[in-house]
Amino acid sequence: MEMVCSVVGIDTRRKRSYNEPMLLLFLCCQALNSCEQNLYETISQDWQSVPVKYFMEGVEFVSMPALNVWPPVGLYLWNKEDAARTGLAGYVGDWVTVISLKLLVNRDRPDAETDRLDSSFPSGHTTFAFTQAVVYSHYNPRLRIPMFVYAALVGFSRVYLAKHYPSDVLGGAALGIAVGLVAVKWCR
Repeated sequence: MEMVCSVVGIDTRRKRSYNEPMLLLFLCCQALNSCEQNLYETISQDWQSVPVKYFMEGVEFVSMPALNVWPPVGLYLWNKEDAARTGLAGYVGDWVTVISLKLLVNRDRPDAETDRLDSSFPSGHTTFAFTQAVVYSHYNPRLRIPMFVYAALVGFSRVYLAKHYPSDVLGGAALGIAVGLVAVKWCR
């Protein structure tokens, strides 16, 4: 901390004012933003290849949030009513939280789309994928690793296809895990 303070010219020997911590916070945020931009550009521009792009577009298609209603329907038809009910609770919880946050944050997408309901933060695809991973691995622990690998792949595809920034994906993953845990606990 002393080193950071000396680099930005903050004298730590005297009593601090409110401006110095705010300056430090601002500089940290700028550094994180720069790191995120570099990571975004590396993944979405430097790592491009045609076969991988087609694969990622396929991942994008199968992970569309609207399609996430089908696993609970299928589970219900196979008499797995507890898993179906929890999956449906997670699905509804995802829609409520994702839309609320998109309207509240209203972050522009990397491709400059500005529709509030389709804003960048959080990544809806990633949120839904991580909720599914939590919910369905709860009912079938053998699915835990494949489900979380799938969810991570969905998140990576969103950055690779230049649809989201890395922080949108991380926020979506955290939100999806939280919604999944709440759904599992609520539906016991």
